[in-house]
Amino acid sequence: MYKAVLFDLFGTLIYSPSMDKYRLMVADIAVILGQSYDSFYEPWMSINDGRLDGSFGSSEGDILAAAELVGAKVSDDQMAQCMELRRSITREFLAPKDGVIEMLDELRGMGCGLGLVTDCVFDVPAVWSATAFASYFAATHFSCETKVRKPAGSTYLGVLKQLDVEPNETLFVGDGGSDELNGAERCGIDALMIDDLVAGEMLRVGVTDWQGERVANVADIAAVVGR
Repeated sequence: MYKAVLFDLFGTLIYSPSMDKYRLMVADIAVILGQSYDSFYEPWMSINDGRLDGSFGSSEGDILAAAELVGAKVSDDQMAQCMELRRSITREFLAPKDGVIEMLDELRGMGCGLGLVTDCVFDVPAVWSATAFASYFAATHFSCETKVRKPAGSTYLGVLKQLDVEPNETLFVGDGGSDELNGAERCGIDALMIDDLVAGEMLRVGVTDWQGERVANVADIAAVVGR
């Protein structure tokens, strides 16, 4: 039995945002800034890596960086509107998948330490304490805060250090984005793919092939952990 389980967030504990919803958010930000969607979308997407690795220092910095690319000035009122929109959307995105809370309860009942390893923008840690997940995870890695993204080994090992658990005592669970499953294995951590993507175009980054073990339902994770 594993002593700890590390989880990815997007596509694993929550559904990856649909591209339709994501584009709608970008369109709303464009309107607030007095821009057209067609002129704003590509510049916004061009700095996605910078948002994930914390290059711009804050959610506000992310917005200012995109605005600069299209020559837009951002007033205090416009910034407040953008921030309210992004935080609201983030809270919506962070709704647990069906069965996830029950699965986390089961793992906690088994005595497993739980850690989170996620590539994300600053809005996620900003609202994390108010989510259904916060009380379950003793250790977290948010890429925007650490400026290190998966599959770098320190993303996993830093969380394991917080949990005081060794790699060979740990299982990592993810949907396969950011080459995270192979990255975990390179650190000596067993990896499991959750393969339950719903139909439709999802916002996913760095998806790579995975030949290892997978499950099709979050309810099956505890059985893998406990064997």
